[in-house]
Amino acid sequence: MKRRNRELTLFGMASLDLFASALGAFILISIIIFPLIADTSRSDPAEPVPLLAEIPPPEPIVCPVCPTFPTLPTPVACPAPSPAAPTPQPATVPVPAAPPAPEPEPVSCPVCPTVPAPTPCPKPSPTPSTSTYQLPHVDLVIALDVTSSMTRQVAALKAEVGQLSDLLSRMAPSFGIGLVAFGDRQWERPTTTFPLRTISGPTLNRAAFRGFVNNLSVRMGLGRGGNNDPPEAFLQALLDAARMPWRAESERRVIVLVTDNPAYPEEEERTIATAAAIARMPGHRVSTVYINTQGIADLEAERFLQRVANAGQGEFVRDAGGSLTVNLLLSLL
Repeated sequence: MKRRNRELTLFGMASLDLFASALGAFILISIIIFPLIADTSRSDPAEPVPLLAEIPPPEPIVCPVCPTFPTLPTPVACPAPSPAAPTPQPATVPVPAAPPAPEPEPVSCPVCPTVPAPTPCPKPSPTPSTSTYQLPHVDLVIALDVTSSMTRQVAALKAEVGQLSDLLSRMAPSFGIGLVAFGDRQWERPTTTFPLRTISGPTLNRAAFRGFVNNLSVRMGLGRGGNNDPPEAFLQALLDAARMPWRAESERRVIVLVTDNPAYPEEEERTIATAAAIARMPGHRVSTVYINTQGIADLEAERFLQRVANAGQGEFVRDAGGSLTVNLLLSLL
């Protein structure tokens, strides 16, 4: 048996050394770069997507069913169809294009019929109210100077008494009228009174009032005494007017003093205080009408009548030669 040759040759040792060196370099390089290699198995966002990613088809459109309305008070609009579900967005990672999903065929929904509105019930006729009048239920007391200088105003009241009643019937739902004819305090009877009565409506009071006015005359009640000074029995006329039997339903109670002269000087302040006291009662007021009978305005008389109207919360009317009825109506507003 031949013995093997166990000598190591130079070529064999060199090959072994080269192999060991390569293996050592590979192990060294693997140790250095192994920590730098990321674990892509769990956090790689670019995970491969199958080539033919399935896109879910859109949900079918379901048309609403129109409701039936046997009787409805108001029209009902058809409900709008619910929007189709949005198509899912593809993945952000570029992938091969998948075949497009087939578009659904358009569906025509039926048009719901219009429900006619019910016929509204007729409104009841409104009941008459006092709001259709310019004045509420009103009581008017006229204090008229019947001295000789007021002849034209006495004649005007006689001529216009019917017109005054007709106009008040259109301006107020009801009204009452009283009258105080006054002159000078030196007269035996300075004042003559027609007590306040309801004149509106079918009543005999209107005829009674007309008869009293027609019997008026200047200087009435003179008797004994004279009228030698301009001032008149203004305060007495105001007191008599305030004592009138006012109607319970009247909402406005107005005293109107028509004259061309003031009160007596010693009675002026008391007259103004009396007008203020009357105005403090609910619904009461005192108005004045200044009549210029001399052609030149009496500034003293005019200022006094303005003070009385201001204290009485009423109107001051300066006559311009017009109708007495117009002056009386202006004093009511």
